[in-house]
Amino acid sequence: MTALAAAGLLSAANGALTGVGSAAPGPAVPPDTQASTSVSVHCPFADPLGPRALTVETTATLPAQAKAGTSATIGAYAVKLSLPREVALSFLPAGATTGALRGTVQLDLAVHQDDRSDKVPVSLVVAPTPLPETGDVVLTATGTVPEIAINTIGAVTFDVTAPTLTLEAVPASDAPPATTAPPKVACTLDEGQQATLGKIMVLPKVTPGTEQKQPAALGGMKTMDEEPPPNVYTQPLGLVSVISNSTVKKLGATVVSTPSFIVNGFINVNVDTADAWITGATAFSPVTVSFLGFGFVPVSATVEFLPVDYQNSRMIAVTGALYTDEVTQLASMRATVQVKARMSHAEINGVPLDLGPDCVTKDPVQLKVSGPYDPFEPGGRGHVDTREAGGFTLPGFSGCSTGGQDLNPLLEGMSSGPGNQADIYLYNLLGCETPDPADCPPLTNPPGSGPSAAAAAAQKAATKPR
Repeated sequence: MTALAAAGLLSAANGALTGVGSAAPGPAVPPDTQASTSVSVHCPFADPLGPRALTVETTATLPAQAKAGTSATIGAYAVKLSLPREVALSFLPAGATTGALRGTVQLDLAVHQDDRSDKVPVSLVVAPTPLPETGDVVLTATGTVPEIAINTIGAVTFDVTAPTLTLEAVPASDAPPATTAPPKVACTLDEGQQATLGKIMVLPKVTPGTEQKQPAALGGMKTMDEEPPPNVYTQPLGLVSVISNSTVKKLGATVVSTPSFIVNGFINVNVDTADAWITGATAFSPVTVSFLGFGFVPVSATVEFLPVDYQNSRMIAVTGALYTDEVTQLASMRATVQVKARMSHAEINGVPLDLGPDCVTKDPVQLKVSGPYDPFEPGGRGHVDTREAGGFTLPGFSGCSTGGQDLNPLLEGMSSGPGNQADIYLYNLLGCETPDPADCPPLTNPPGSGPSAAAAAAQKAATKPR
């Protein structure tokens, strides 16, 4: 065990990445993320066997996030490897074809962030494993990873390393004690492969129930070229899928968006104040909505949600303050999103009605949403809505006309007014950070599009405690 890992003193003194054991105060964050990786190694067994290629599969449970200055617990750590039969037989007494193996697997769990790194030694035990009648021998080693004190902010990556194997035959109950220690086989990791087991996102330590404040100066979109404010740590936000449902009270209709993505997303943390917030932008595709105007007239129309300056941009800026809910103690987000609603391609009783090219709400729609959302949870779901704010008001319309006829009063009478609700469902796509979903690993695709898929996603997200 390294001096760093043993005491954790250097990490407190000079900002090194980790310490182990009781170095960090505070409780460990409950594990909630299943992680796994598979790597190929070469192990130099004794002659005449020689070096052999093995595949090492590692699984563990990682915390979804941690707070700086607390310890993180990695649980259910296990390593599985298949030992070629001739190699397994070499550990048995000469001439034996049946028996069992036991031993240990020693390895380091590499921890790093940017140019800082450390290693946590891990010792695993291989329980007695009988050799099958034919074929390779599958060995599973399990053990406990020491608690890891996290003294940094941002994404901390955990990589597996090549193991050192110490194996021996399980002796008969009446066999004399062994006089020599079993040999150690130090394997090496094959080059050019991904060895990352997983990541833990680390926030500054925050007193529970303390709401994070959203800096007014950072209310807009952040671009890669912008310099972050002093003492603000900026971490790219992984790919996030967004589905929104907006219910208009007067119409009795729900506008269900197709899945979109938060792009150019960042997680921002002020290391002095512990304020945390996300920034990014999204855009929604037009959708067709059918409803009964004034309760009895069949109407359909195309509805779009656009940024306030829709003449110059199609991207809706998103800035959300992160905080801990005082009641549920869940990571949560509060945001105000401003959009304009545009209607086009209307039909009344199947007869087309030209609303003009610029039929939009005359004032921005103010969506004040809040609810549970944790941007650091890979694969996690969030659900923010307008209920805490009492819903939202749909303003009157402007620019809606055809043939010189003013249609603004018609649309206002059918739809405008207070008491409407918006639900926004957020899906972290398992830490995928590429802008193109096609480049993401398997099982990172967002929920399917269409009303039925959105409704199913909404039902799942709504079951999460608030």
